[in-house]
Amino acid sequence: MITRSSIVLFGILVAAAFATALAGCAEKTDRLTTAQRQKVMGWVSKSKTAPENPLNIKFGDKATLIGYDVSTDKAEPGKGLTITWHWQVDKAFGEGWRLFTHLADAADVNRINLDMNGLIRQSYQPSAWEEGRYIRDPQTLIVPTNWESNKLIFYMGFWKGSDRLKIENGPHDGSGRARAVSLDVSLAPMTLPEAHAARSDKPIKLDGKLDEPAWQRAVPTGAFVNTMNGKNAEPTVKAQLAWDANNLYVAFDVADTYLKSEFTKNDEHLWEQDCVEIMVDPDGDEKNYFEMQVSPANKRFDTHYDARRDPLPFGHTDWDSLLTSAVALRGTLNDDDADEGYTVEIAIPWKAFAGHQPKHTAPKAGDRWRINFFVMDARDKGTRAVGWSAPRVGDFHTLARFGTVAFDDVGGATASVDKTAPAAEAPASKGEALPTSETSKTAATAAGEKSGSKKDALEKPSAKAAEGASKVN
Repeated sequence: MITRSSIVLFGILVAAAFATALAGCAEKTDRLTTAQRQKVMGWVSKSKTAPENPLNIKFGDKATLIGYDVSTDKAEPGKGLTITWHWQVDKAFGEGWRLFTHLADAADVNRINLDMNGLIRQSYQPSAWEEGRYIRDPQTLIVPTNWESNKLIFYMGFWKGSDRLKIENGPHDGSGRARAVSLDVSLAPMTLPEAHAARSDKPIKLDGKLDEPAWQRAVPTGAFVNTMNGKNAEPTVKAQLAWDANNLYVAFDVADTYLKSEFTKNDEHLWEQDCVEIMVDPDGDEKNYFEMQVSPANKRFDTHYDARRDPLPFGHTDWDSLLTSAVALRGTLNDDDADEGYTVEIAIPWKAFAGHQPKHTAPKAGDRWRINFFVMDARDKGTRAVGWSAPRVGDFHTLARFGTVAFDDVGGATASVDKTAPAAEAPASKGEALPTSETSKTAATAAGEKSGSKKDALEKPSAKAAEGASKVN
């Protein structure tokens, strides 16, 4: 006879059996198949392994990276290498945990994802790892032929959904990625561009016309190129350099059918729209370098860095370049009419570079400085960029890729530097109202000067992507 209590008991038994079945299914997802176990059995051990290069990077309470073996001490573009990670499993991970490996360059730009590279990644993920085991995790890759960085940096970690294991010990980036290894890369000698600055026997008048004798003698730098691959790119830009005892002069001529710069104050984020940019590392030591920008509206941004991007986010923004500038427009800013472009003429006094260690004084004829030039170009959608010497990574602050500027001597004499002489057109005092370029269809010019303070910002855009060009300022 079937009673009410027997029905209830039957239901409980069925539910228990169903739960056991589900548990069995969940457990099986973490178990290896016979084929997988056969593949990895030579790479998993109960005995501690002995890596050639010991490490001690702890990931939570789950695993320790105790070291690695690598097939070469120096990587080379176009050639392969194998790196074998040695893991110690401190505690079972549980379901869903996976390994990741990110390969970055010297600028810490992620270039390659190696998450599923190697036998362990394909057949024996951490969700199946057993406490007390030692695992060798080999990964083989071919360094891309277009790799331009002198470093291969391996970032390691464990992820599950949106979570990453915390790094309890060892170098890391603060976001659950251990900086496990940095390998040197053997690069062919870099071919970097060289330009010449023409000596001017008198101060250059800044009017955007480029009709002074020094500009007639100044040889253009050569074509600006795609910042990522070094290939020809738009917009078309011609840059020239000149110098005298008191100033460095730079002129840009930019072909641009869409003129856009809506910024009305100095030191706003000019790089988000149209602007020209100069970066100067006088002695090429990749320290104590300077950044200056001028927009078609004749506004400017300038800053100074102790070393690459140090201090963050935008360097010493209280530094004043003392530059003066003039802009001539061939079109109208910020409208839908077709434009032709603009010319920027800039004077930077040598004394602007002298206030930091080491102090940089005016060059002598024959001296060479490390400099780079860029142009940001706003389009209907997004922004594109070109540069004189392509960084070939998504960061304009790749100082090793700066070109060289040689200071020519005209007339065979080097004049002494007058440290008290003003710039070609002296800047107005801080806080003085700024003249701005007229936006008529005829050429318009204006002298720029420094005023105001840096605009507060949560974050400077990490990259400007357009037609393969990338800007990290």
